[in-house]
Amino acid sequence: MKVFRLFSSLAAAGALAACGGSAGTTQEFRAAAPTSEKLAISQNDGDSPQGTAASDASASAQAAAAAAATPECHPHLFVRTHEIVGRVNRHFAKHLHHVEDLIEDNPLANGETRTWEKVRDGVDRKFTMTRTANADGSVTFDFELDLANVPASGSPSFVKVMWGSITHIGPAAEESDAGADQLVENKGTVTFDFTALASVKTSERARGQITDTFDNVHDPLKGVKRTATVVLTNFTPEEGDGHGPRNGSYLWTREPKVGGKFQFQDTVTLFCLPNPAGVQSDLTAVSRWYNAADGGVHGRSDAKATGGQLDAGLAWIGVTCAKGQTTSAPAEGYWMMKLEQADGGTAVAQMSQVGTEPCDPIFGPVPSPYDAGTDYDFSQPVTFPNEW
Repeated sequence: MKVFRLFSSLAAAGALAACGGSAGTTQEFRAAAPTSEKLAISQNDGDSPQGTAASDASASAQAAAAAAATPECHPHLFVRTHEIVGRVNRHFAKHLHHVEDLIEDNPLANGETRTWEKVRDGVDRKFTMTRTANADGSVTFDFELDLANVPASGSPSFVKVMWGSITHIGPAAEESDAGADQLVENKGTVTFDFTALASVKTSERARGQITDTFDNVHDPLKGVKRTATVVLTNFTPEEGDGHGPRNGSYLWTREPKVGGKFQFQDTVTLFCLPNPAGVQSDLTAVSRWYNAADGGVHGRSDAKATGGQLDAGLAWIGVTCAKGQTTSAPAEGYWMMKLEQADGGTAVAQMSQVGTEPCDPIFGPVPSPYDAGTDYDFSQPVTFPNEW
């Protein structure tokens, strides 16, 4: 892979020298612009790049009350992964839909800079991209999205709400055989500032920042591999977070039609122990899935929660397995949760199973409700079947 990448970079550098380092076309700028298609993360082929709608607060409260009234506490880890993916994409789209709308028009060109600007619903939106040809043959596009409320008179006061850069490696987008026999890679970093967005759009409820560092590689022999590290900085989603602003990260890898993995930190409200105040605990989760030979998506998620209403030394351990379904009941054919003591003993355990083998053995031994020695090791490298 590294040898192939080097060869492609040298070939691209030669092509750039041959054409004299010509200026980029508007089509090339459009192809490199940050869009949901490039940045949205996914668990399944059908996941929407725009994400899922925010849950209704009253409905969530009713669900929490119902959970508190029942003895079981289903971890729903695989479903939870799907919800987190939808939330991330939904918040990305708050900025990216402006870019996608603007680049449909013709930009103002100034050398290697393109600027799109258009007013909609009383908001002046300006998106700027600057192209730099690199010595290795790659091309980097720095970009910035600025928004401003249209004043009754005078000039608008623009606020920077999104910025970053994307580096393109490989043939230019307008080449008809782009990606057919060469490696094509788009990688970069994008920062979404929701506090800045809310200063222009007063109805915006999200706050803080999300920074997405991504790498999309199309290999002519193996297909597409997409990775992203999503970092939260004092982030509160539009639906709110009872645990306060979040600082954490999501690590995601996916190969369409092959499989993927997702590691995340989140907050959960556990009702398996008395928790009348709905105090939230800190959760670490690892989700893995792949397209199995039977045509279904087989997946497993493991999680560990501490803090909140859990006394020091106690840990909530959960695992769920899914085969074939991930978003509709019964999404998970097996689930187990236990309250583990500091000495490894089990204080409380619950589990449920549908069928004879709901957990695909390819993901390794399933944690036992009563044996801490079988717990998932969160320090080990996370992989999924057939990953390349």
